[in-house]
Amino acid sequence: MSADGLLAESGSPVRVLALSGTRSEWDLIEPLLASLRADSDFSVGVIASGAHPTPIHDFSIRQIQADGYEITATVFNLTASSAPAARAKTTANLLADLAGVLDRENPDLLLVLGDREEAIAAALAGSYVRVPVVHLAGGDHTHPIGGDIDEEIRHATSKLAHIHLTMAEEHSERLRRLGEEPWRVHTVGSCGLDKIRSTAIIDPSALADVLGDGVRGEYAVVIHHAVHSKPLDGASEVETILRTVTAAGVHVFLGQPNTDTGSHEILETIRDWASSPLVRVYDNLPRREFVSLLAHAGVLIGNSSLGLHEASMLDLPVINVGQRQRGRLHGPNVQWVEASPGDIESALERALRDETYREEIKGLGSPYGDGRSADRARLVLRSLPGRDALLSKRQTY
Repeated sequence: MSADGLLAESGSPVRVLALSGTRSEWDLIEPLLASLRADSDFSVGVIASGAHPTPIHDFSIRQIQADGYEITATVFNLTASSAPAARAKTTANLLADLAGVLDRENPDLLLVLGDREEAIAAALAGSYVRVPVVHLAGGDHTHPIGGDIDEEIRHATSKLAHIHLTMAEEHSERLRRLGEEPWRVHTVGSCGLDKIRSTAIIDPSALADVLGDGVRGEYAVVIHHAVHSKPLDGASEVETILRTVTAAGVHVFLGQPNTDTGSHEILETIRDWASSPLVRVYDNLPRREFVSLLAHAGVLIGNSSLGLHEASMLDLPVINVGQRQRGRLHGPNVQWVEASPGDIESALERALRDETYREEIKGLGSPYGDGRSADRARLVLRSLPGRDALLSKRQTY
């Protein structure tokens, strides 16, 4: 870091607070925090919000604690409802409490990821309280039929954030075209791949002790979320996926959805299927077990971004069902289908039985990086100028 940069200005280790609201988001942020924590020029704390302190994902705040991080503040902001206004109220609750946390803690940097309410709340609160915001995974793009609020939230966050750590060069270029100053934009890749690369895989026999004998044979992992523009379609899509996959005799490990509008209806469908002998529902698996579950799976089905980011590093075939994730950068391991039994059945047959296809997708890596993103991102943060320079944004358009 330069002599007049943020480290010199702080007069002590640069204090970084990271905001996280979901388990999946945490796994994308944590590798960078681990890299910062190992650097004596930084100190790290976490603001746990959203689903983390709730039973929705089995109190995933415990994963943050198990990873050894100081929880600087816990924000109980989640409005547990599928009403259209619930997510707006959840965001408002977070913004109000986060402003108070930042005012009290006065960190040097606020770190946030993605395109959910955590991202926009962090960008707004940081900008008003004059805490520079580091945004991971900006510049991405998706455009399902009917639109998706995440697209607008992502770009709105970018216009407020002060440093951008993107997952791909095309994302960086999009930010520059949005008028962001080039020195603020850095392509580092997805830190989620760091987690995949560094996790030791458990063999199926040992994994069976945790998840049962279903992991000893052929199985699918299903993770499906609601889409903002059509929140009630998610439950029927999950129903179609499960009926089609189990009709083919394939065992299913079924994950819980995120907390977006429409998640309650998906949870009702999941509860209906929990007693099926071919379905195993899990709430929140420890990281090693979850990565191992993916590593040994025959296919990942649903609409999680996991299918686009991390799955290709595991040579895992993916069937993306419906409109969520449409238009995003992806590898050849992803098949795009509508939520119809025929489409899903055909894609499932190809994913599990077409040896040529399975060979074609092996060893191609991920379009989102090489699993060494965290250290690249840390070096960017080491080179930052002082707070006034960070906060003084100039639009280039």
